[in-house]
Amino acid sequence: MPRRALLIANPTSGLGRTQRIGAAIGRRLAARGVETELAFTSSGDAAARAAASAVAAGFDRVIVAGGDGTINSVLGALAYSSIALGIIPSGMANAFARELGIPLALGAACDVAAGDVSRTLDLARAGSRPFALMAGIGFDADVVSHVSLRLKRFTGPGAYVLAGLSRALRFRPQRVSLLWDGGEIATDALLVIAANAAHYTYRWRLATDARPDDGLLDVLVFRCRSALDPPAYVVGALTGSHMYHPGVLTLRTRRLRVEADAALPLQLDGDVAGSTPIEMEIMPGALRALAPVSRTATR
Repeated sequence: MPRRALLIANPTSGLGRTQRIGAAIGRRLAARGVETELAFTSSGDAAARAAASAVAAGFDRVIVAGGDGTINSVLGALAYSSIALGIIPSGMANAFARELGIPLALGAACDVAAGDVSRTLDLARAGSRPFALMAGIGFDADVVSHVSLRLKRFTGPGAYVLAGLSRALRFRPQRVSLLWDGGEIATDALLVIAANAAHYTYRWRLATDARPDDGLLDVLVFRCRSALDPPAYVVGALTGSHMYHPGVLTLRTRRLRVEADAALPLQLDGDVAGSTPIEMEIMPGALRALAPVSRTATR
């Protein structure tokens, strides 16, 4: 019986690269025995509707050609379904593909998406919205919310660097309260990360012990005890030594509630998604993804 796939391609991903290669991906998948219907979707809502239609129509896989934001858009439709997620990484960061060891080269990624090797993975939920990689509360979400989309189209990752430098001068730590499986903590924090995976963006691994199939969220709280902590965190994250900084608190939990004295912005898998207070929980085994089983994540 032929394998049927809906190929969801975001024409804006990778600064327009996906639009140029969308039809070529379809041809490559067809050559590998997958009957493919191509749907160009330029918004998260459109991608979600397309994925839900594929589930209802009985497709056996939904393949996303795009970045982490497009992947996030289809998770709600695919969670706890029998439909497998395939990934053709063509965004800027491709953090989820790196986490799963999916090749970044087009042909090799098509081989994986057209194959039958899959992994059962956890998702997590913040409020009613699922995420695959991480939820960020505080500084990183503030940066994401201030990135210029026009500048992003021209400079790519540079837009985030410029926004980060600008917001670092304005963002102030807040008193946050975390209710988790092990109790409750209140502290001044610059950033709270609830991670389902080690990769944060590009090759940068933030919650280094997080795994997308262990049934737990790895929580990092970047506490702010002095003016020296924020630059130390930046240096630590860039060098991979942030986990050893005494100001970084780490927790592992199935559920998490975060409140703050003043509402803090929230980002999920790199997209703005509201603000605190927010409740999160792990969704064990919620997703089947076409990915190499024996490979470790791309470093």
